[in-house]
Amino acid sequence: MAIPHSMLLLLFVSSMCVMVTLGAPNFSYIKGNVSSTIVNLTGEGNPEDYSFLTNSTEELIFDNATIGVLDLTHPLASIRPWKVVITNSNVTRVLFPAAMSASVVHLTHMGVEDVEFENNTSLQDFRADYTSLQVVSPTVSKLLTLDILWITHSQLTNFSFDVLENSPVSLLYLVGNKIELVTITPGLVCCRNLEELFLSGNQLKRLDFGTMALMSKLKTILLEGNRLAEVQLNLPDRGHQQMTVNEAGDVQTFCSWRTYYIEQEQKNQDVPRPNCTDYFATLLSVHMPRNAFEHIDFGVFRLMNNLNSLDLTKNRLLELVATEEKVPIRLSELFASNNNISDVYLRPFPAMKAIYLYDNNVNTLNMSSLPGELDYLNLVNNPLDCNELPHMNSSVKALGPYTEC
Repeated sequence: MAIPHSMLLLLFVSSMCVMVTLGAPNFSYIKGNVSSTIVNLTGEGNPEDYSFLTNSTEELIFDNATIGVLDLTHPLASIRPWKVVITNSNVTRVLFPAAMSASVVHLTHMGVEDVEFENNTSLQDFRADYTSLQVVSPTVSKLLTLDILWITHSQLTNFSFDVLENSPVSLLYLVGNKIELVTITPGLVCCRNLEELFLSGNQLKRLDFGTMALMSKLKTILLEGNRLAEVQLNLPDRGHQQMTVNEAGDVQTFCSWRTYYIEQEQKNQDVPRPNCTDYFATLLSVHMPRNAFEHIDFGVFRLMNNLNSLDLTKNRLLELVATEEKVPIRLSELFASNNNISDVYLRPFPAMKAIYLYDNNVNTLNMSSLPGELDYLNLVNNPLDCNELPHMNSSVKALGPYTEC
């Protein structure tokens, strides 16, 4: 007798996933091909024996748990999953043991007050999305191979880089929280491997870039969608000549290579390299769209010697005015569209190649106020009559940047 297709499908699904109720109604257990899901775990049903978990488990999931302390010591001693997920749950604290083999931990859509880690050399990626976490646990410093620290749409209100003093993190993603303040202990060197810093969608009103000056591998800072109206640069050594930091018995010296780069450019030959680490040594881009800037002090970026892109789109800027000797020397792209800019003086930028001023309030523009090396200028949707620009007037033979109006 032929077996109906619906029966074949039922048999196939049954072989893929088995649901067992253990100690009902305390929790249930769903076994998939490579995943194991513990459902509805409560304080009364927290098992000491996780022998029902098998070595084939690659992903361990806790769904809809309601428990004070979720101690993962026992389950992670029985199996070696590469990923641990806790979702739709409400716990006070999660304890991750040193013996944990998982390289990824993901907390999502859950209430949790704290997470605690022991020294671990396996976890590389910790993520928390839509949680009630209010602080980054200082125990993340015990994660000796952590590469990604990702906490989004949670309840963080302050963040101190001190918790990452010895951390190998290369990506710090703290988007969509409620962060109002970012700090670091003066002179502390942290984040030696940090390359990307995401702080978009928070509640920052002011920021001191001095907190990031000693992060020698940092390449990108993203600050979109905050409330920033002011940025500063404060360093312990106000002369910006050098700063020595002691850590674990080592002495590390920081200074600005600005003079070195300028001399190298002017003399067109090798110049003795400073015997120190440059502030913001590898920083290439700073993104600050959708904030509340009315004015910007380009001097704040003057020690960012390798900065080549600055994004100030969709702010409230009224002017773009740079001061001689107080600009980043290698900035080549400036994005300032969708503002209220009427006054422009950017001549001091020695390496500027492209300026985007789409949708502003520029009525007049003296080309001598623009950088001499400028190749591209976007003036679309401004009240300016571009025919008044010498290089745009066919009757005047003048050179100038490629201009869109």
